Amino acid sequence: MGLLDDLISKYAQADLAAIFTKVGIKGDKISEINRQILKEATLAQWLLESGRAASELAIKGNNFAGLKWRTPDMMGFAEPLKIKVPSEQESVEFCQFIDVEAFIVGYWKFLTRSPYKGLEEHTNTPENFLGFLRAKGFSTDPNYVSKVVRLLPEAQRLLTNNSVAVLASPTAVEQLQILRAPQEVAAGQIFSMEGVARLTDKGRVVSVMIDDRFPASDVTIGEDGKWRMNFVFNQAGDRTMLLAIDDQSLELKFKVILGVSQQNESTASKTEARVIQLTGSVGVGGVNKPEDVQAVKARLHELGYTWVGDPNTTSFDRGLYDAIRLFQSIIAGRSTINGDGRVDVDGTTHRWLQADNAPKWVTMPESQPQNGLINGELADINDKHDFGTHWLAETIQAIAEDYQNTYRNTRPSAAPFAINDVSLPHGGDTPDHHGHETGLMCDVFLPRKDGKFGGIDFNSADYDQDAARAILKSIRKQKLVRGNAVFFNDPTLVGEGLCQPLGGHHHHIHFEINPPARS
Repeated sequence: MGLLDDLISKYAQADLAAIFTKVGIKGDKISEINRQILKEATLAQWLLESGRAASELAIKGNNFAGLKWRTPDMMGFAEPLKIKVPSEQESVEFCQFIDVEAFIVGYWKFLTRSPYKGLEEHTNTPENFLGFLRAKGFSTDPNYVSKVVRLLPEAQRLLTNNSVAVLASPTAVEQLQILRAPQEVAAGQIFSMEGVARLTDKGRVVSVMIDDRFPASDVTIGEDGKWRMNFVFNQAGDRTMLLAIDDQSLELKFKVILGVSQQNESTASKTEARVIQLTGSVGVGGVNKPEDVQAVKARLHELGYTWVGDPNTTSFDRGLYDAIRLFQSIIAGRSTINGDGRVDVDGTTHRWLQADNAPKWVTMPESQPQNGLINGELADINDKHDFGTHWLAETIQAIAEDYQNTYRNTRPSAAPFAINDVSLPHGGDTPDHHGHETGLMCDVFLPRKDGKFGGIDFNSADYDQDAARAILKSIRKQKLVRGNAVFFNDPTLVGEGLCQPLGGHHHHIHFEINPPARS
């Protein structure tokens, strides 16, 4: 067996969770799918660094990553080897490993050194991990990440060929089978799945259905009977995927969790029921007993309407009045502010304040380029229409997920789902729009044929009508979206029943949502 074959074979069978425990990496922060991402990214890295195991350092030192000798960190894992390599002007001490297994363990030990502290938080995509390494000095090549990423398909294929062979052979299978798929993934994280079908089914299409209601991009079975697909869930929870071809079907179940950074964001979007005891009305013309005012202020502040002021005080001012009116307009599903500014005991506003799905006021989701979501509004520091309800934020995430999975996964050069204006920081009147006051509506940039977005209208030569059609279909699938409030003036798409015309909507798509049922 050649050196490269030995490396691939040993790494394909390596248990990264056990290695992380051995060297001191916080493995509990790295999910199963993230470990697979790391395995693929690092093998691609080693292919580049070692010239596919042909470098002198790889041959003499079983060192496939250009790891330099570091005392005392690498003592007990490697020995120093002084050698001249092309990237150095003179001989330098590198790590020499006794064999391939020692290198695999030693590589991860190398990354426990202080410069790489926090590595566990950068494992959700190859680009994130490799970008972290480069930023910490692993490489000075400005194109390092892109060079490694270009080798990812090769690394994935090599690992698959070495890990799948013992599981199934297309000549032996009688129906669809899964060869590799994670059981747990982070929301917003692209992951890969691989499977096998009968050789007689080569070239045929496998349909994909998510949660029994959302169709995703079909998958084509290869000439060797194997199939592969990338996917992303943007919403956490227990999710299902049904793969089917004729009378064959295969159901996969996934636990989709929030990543570390998303857990903080989820605090801003997750609400819980609260019992708010009121002895009298609060607001304009209300009784406004101090303990009642404080209870309403505290709940609104908890929900993100922070301009009510200090939640521990009993004062009633314009901020509380404005917040109550905005809250009332939201739960009524209005596009403009129109509430009486008073919370009556056991009235609609009081009941909604106590609901576990009471509307939180949040910043809209940040861009996730790798998952096809771009928040162009957040990127514009001169515009503040970045805020709205958590209901809308979750709908935006769901639209991006559906568009990614039903369209962009098979057309990676297509423009992303790019959002623009929602509402101002405290809601209310905005000179830029009629409406957009209550965080229930969103504007969407038009997709371009060059993969970019915005700066065009539906008559422009650069306008990508197919992508716009896919975006509109993904919008209309969402249960909270108002079917009669999806506006865009492309006459072809209007004729297809995907949108309605409205003045001023020739250069963007506009959609609105309804409040959910109170729970």
